[in-house]
Amino acid sequence: MTRQLRLAQNIYADKSKLTYSDLLSKDDYECKRADLLRLATQHRRQRRLRLSSDLCLVFETRFTAWLQIQEELRWLTKPSENDIEEVVTRCNLLVANPEELAATLFIDGGDNPASRYWIECIAANAFGLALRLSGRIMRGRSKASSARELAAVHTFMFQPTAYCGPASEIIWGDTAAQYAAPLSAVTRHMLTRDLNPANNTNCFLAPMAEGAGLVKPVHHCTRVGPPSLTPAKYPPLRAVGGRKPEKRGDTS
Repeated sequence: MTRQLRLAQNIYADKSKLTYSDLLSKDDYECKRADLLRLATQHRRQRRLRLSSDLCLVFETRFTAWLQIQEELRWLTKPSENDIEEVVTRCNLLVANPEELAATLFIDGGDNPASRYWIECIAANAFGLALRLSGRIMRGRSKASSARELAAVHTFMFQPTAYCGPASEIIWGDTAAQYAAPLSAVTRHMLTRDLNPANNTNCFLAPMAEGAGLVKPVHHCTRVGPPSLTPAKYPPLRAVGGRKPEKRGDTS
């Protein structure tokens, strides 16, 4: 396990985009796969936020992008150079630039009005995501490849846009209303260190209580979206009003 841990840490800490030279052969990956998947389970859990019964946000790292490449190539019998290039290029969308964070937003499956509404909302560029983290407001923006598409999975890049107070929270909503929920201590710690991965020498060893880092949905009576939607289950949120333009030097 020590070798796999060191491998995962090195992949995580590198700031460059992934290339073919970063990948293991199919046989080598198969030998290490069980241990790497166990590491990935905790790695993702520390970075997962359940926004509602329909929305889940997972912050990605270079390691999760690398693992996604290995898993996809594992299912190809004889991947061509074009196959490998396509998978690497697509998964590199999850590798954030310095001072940025990357995340995948999952809209839970099922033919229900709330899921359909959020899918259409994101496609219309009417969905907002932001983080208050380490004294900065980081606005999440959908990647160009996923905008205006009726899809249940979207990639968001979080970039610092303003300064703020010490609160650490996730803010999300549509053009009518936004909501905020605090980050757990574990998630705040890991996301802060993800901004400087080369200085994080033990990101896979952080202690973690069961369920830490998750925002669990509970009953809430606030409506989001058109009046035809029935009230959904939302986490304990505080309303932060409509979306407002951000200003440098904001201390709210």
